[in-house]
Amino acid sequence: MTDRNEDRELLTRIAAGDRDAMKALYERHSNAVYQFVKSWLADPHEAADIAHETMLSVWRDAGKFEGRSSAKSWMFSIARNKAVDRNRRAERISYTDETPDAADDDPDPLAAATAAEDAAQLRECIDGLSAAHRRVVHLAFFEELAYGEIAAAEGCPVGTVKTRMMHAKKLIMRCILNKQRERR
Repeated sequence: MTDRNEDRELLTRIAAGDRDAMKALYERHSNAVYQFVKSWLADPHEAADIAHETMLSVWRDAGKFEGRSSAKSWMFSIARNKAVDRNRRAERISYTDETPDAADDDPDPLAAATAAEDAAQLRECIDGLSAAHRRVVHLAFFEELAYGEIAAAEGCPVGTVKTRMMHAKKLIMRCILNKQRERR
């Protein structure tokens, strides 16, 4: 059984009140939810609160999961909504969108990491990205979500995700090349 199918089965069991299923889902995804929320909020304590609230919502609303996306992307959508609400209450959110949709034909950041032969440099370059760019890179490469799932989790169109990814790749490549020049 795939992880996605296991997650769906866990959600079905959670909807029936199975605490062991909730424990399993929590252990599998709570850290990823926390990391995702932390990318939205500057305060790690607030991020932990929102991650906890997200998992409580999963417990309460598991029966509402329709299966149109992965369980992980559904949980990230819940987390994003909670983080956005928290930001709205604190009046710290910006609603600007980057650039129009463009083709994504740039090199893969993971190939750049291999060329750079230094994971620490790659992490430093990723950390230097804007929060929106860091999130799409994290969700695509570390959480292995498809662009459609990232769009659902981020609450934006797929085209925006593609554009953010294209810009993130360019910025990562430029950063790595600059670091390589500095090493010479």
